[in-house]
Amino acid sequence: MKRSTLVTVFVVVLAAAAAAGGYVLYERLSPTEHALSDLRSMPLVGAALADHPEIEDRLRQAIREEEANPTTSGPARPLLVVGELRRDIIAPVLRNADDASVVAAMATRVALVHYLQKADPPACREFSMGGISRPDKLDEEAQRLFREVLVAMEVAYRSGRAGKPQPMPTAQQVGEMMREAGFTKADFDRLSDFASLSNDVSCEMELKVDSVPPHLPAEKRGLFSRFVVAR
Repeated sequence: MKRSTLVTVFVVVLAAAAAAGGYVLYERLSPTEHALSDLRSMPLVGAALADHPEIEDRLRQAIREEEANPTTSGPARPLLVVGELRRDIIAPVLRNADDASVVAAMATRVALVHYLQKADPPACREFSMGGISRPDKLDEEAQRLFREVLVAMEVAYRSGRAGKPQPMPTAQQVGEMMREAGFTKADFDRLSDFASLSNDVSCEMELKVDSVPPHLPAEKRGLFSRFVVAR
């Protein structure tokens, strides 16, 4: 969360602001506010924050605590708050998204995973495990593809926000659709032990899961896609 390249600028700005009593200026230019601004500008996350501005106070506190005492193991504090935002706010809305938007979101996932499979297997595995914590560390093309995923997910989120409840598949239905798309017993065995898979194999399985919709009848594609994007 820290922006070392801006430290000198902040020192100068803060000195001037203090002389002028400009605390508001500091709040707008502080690393914490820059980090919040970055989150607001992110597709999907920004839309959810706009819908639930009360989350910003929790994020602001998490960012400040992380700056003062960086996490040495496990997810950083702001990422935990963003994870809760996804679980408690974004995912329930995505369950109401229409078929077209969730199928389109799956296609962007395929493009990203296909690229990361060769360009950055560790990041590919991280994505398969629930998300990429530092997308700014990806190369330029991966960042572009990652943003396209978020843009497509925001379209689905807006669809769900304005829509009505959509059907969600049961675990049995998901398994049946995966078998229909060509999944074998070996594939299911890998998925059941996913945490132990190598970067390459976990990425391969993520790509296979995200590629399911085109192999299904049209009436099942949205059902399967909604299960993946809203999990």
